[in-house]
Amino acid sequence: MIKLPYLLFSIFLFLAQTPSFAFPGMIRQGYLNCTSCHVSPSGGGVLNEYGRNLSGELLSTWSKDGEGQFLYGSLNQFIKNSADNKLLLGGDTRVIQTDVDQSQFSEKRFFLMQSDLEAAYQYHSLTFDLEGGYVDSDTFLSLRHYVMLALSDQDSLRFGKFKNNFGINTDEHNLATKNNLGWNEETETYNLEYSKLNDHWTLFATAIFGAPESIDVRRNLSIGSIGVVDHGGSIRASTFVADHYEFGLSIFYGKKALMPWRTVAGPFFILGFTPHLYYWGEIDLQSETDLGIFNSQRIVFEPIQGLQVYASQEFANPNHPSDKTLNLERYTLGIQFYPRPHSEIHLQASIEKDFYDPSHFYPLSSLLWHLYL
Repeated sequence: MIKLPYLLFSIFLFLAQTPSFAFPGMIRQGYLNCTSCHVSPSGGGVLNEYGRNLSGELLSTWSKDGEGQFLYGSLNQFIKNSADNKLLLGGDTRVIQTDVDQSQFSEKRFFLMQSDLEAAYQYHSLTFDLEGGYVDSDTFLSLRHYVMLALSDQDSLRFGKFKNNFGINTDEHNLATKNNLGWNEETETYNLEYSKLNDHWTLFATAIFGAPESIDVRRNLSIGSIGVVDHGGSIRASTFVADHYEFGLSIFYGKKALMPWRTVAGPFFILGFTPHLYYWGEIDLQSETDLGIFNSQRIVFEPIQGLQVYASQEFANPNHPSDKTLNLERYTLGIQFYPRPHSEIHLQASIEKDFYDPSHFYPLSSLLWHLYL
């Protein structure tokens, strides 16, 4: 059985996760689809050439020409000569300081959270992508590897291991609409995905085949990973309004090992009010043994380029009377600062309802430095 301190720390670790270069707020600048900047149709992972240029022009406070290139452009000549400009490289390293002060548990910790490399190679209409590295300092994993076939300028087929595309496109595992629905860290599955993207609407249809599971041991505690990943299918569709607003609906039907079949469905919204102010929100209903509700929402303001200040609210009630630890109510203030390409500083301060004492909220905070290659 997992002890309470480890459980609470795991919850906070989800809180400290930041997007691996998935920026739904780019719609405020008129970028409707993730493929404007990324190889992956659902965003995240390796950036294309245009995306690297935008990391300096739109996301960073200060930059100079070519600074956003892989390793600051030091390998540009080698990459172009050896791969005819079809090889794309990337990587991420994150270190974090965490502080949890719950009534039954308190801990401060500094550690390496992630260090990985990723490569994508484009050969005619095929793209091969492979990522690998360390998660939580001591575990070597490949969370993403796939082959993608471009059927046309708008249509593609992708097979391999990656996150199922549901709701808001972000890798923030802590969100109530991710973590509390069972889509947290290391739940990537082997999928067959069809996607269609254009300037008016998007469609993702995914068959989910699960992934190998086993019992892992971390910090001398046995972590049961049987029943973590999904089998089933999902559909995500959205439409764009006035080039700055996205309205969508996601539906998932599937199950984890030893668990009943479930349906998760709900709308999501990304609203780019101005180039400096945007909002995103998602509400999902889950029908399993009982009907549960989950929501996450955030308002973001960018007073100067590269500095984003946000407030978020999250709620989860799976409606499991026997397990209140699955419930969540959290409020967060955060600052994300991108001083120059390749560097992010992310500060979060939250209060979260104590599931053992619902009348009490306890504080959580984190300071993260992210180097993206």
